[in-house]
Amino acid sequence: MNATIRRVALEDSPESFWERFSNYAQTWPVSPEPMGSPLLEVLTPWGPLFVFDRTLTPFSGEEALFIVHGQALHWEPTSDAPSVEHLGGGRYKVTGRVEKVLDAHYFVLELDDASNEKNLQIVLAAANSPSPGMLIKVHLAPPLMVFRSDVQLR
Repeated sequence: MNATIRRVALEDSPESFWERFSNYAQTWPVSPEPMGSPLLEVLTPWGPLFVFDRTLTPFSGEEALFIVHGQALHWEPTSDAPSVEHLGGGRYKVTGRVEKVLDAHYFVLELDDASNEKNLQIVLAAANSPSPGMLIKVHLAPPLMVFRSDVQLR
């Protein structure tokens, strides 16, 4: 007999995800993209993040308030400095400090900017969460995503 493995949905809808995690939204500049493209290039101190826009309304503008979200395939303790490494194909390896554990499946990873200009916060889903304050290296499943409010910054 074959067993079917059912995965738990990470969110009910883009709107509910925004409502739940909007405290971790940050404003970032965006490289110009064609109107209506679901792929955005978000510019951060760690380089551009190529992200899939989960919001229903098309984006057009120079910056937006985003929740950056990823799914952790694997994480491990490290002593490496905060970094973002694009591995290709929508995959990333991110190193940062666990800012907060939100519940059994979600935690916030924070990357401190060496110039102290702005820290990047990423809401991550994982089968098991690390402890707050841990410095970890996380391998993310593709795609890295963003959720944004339907209210655009002007």
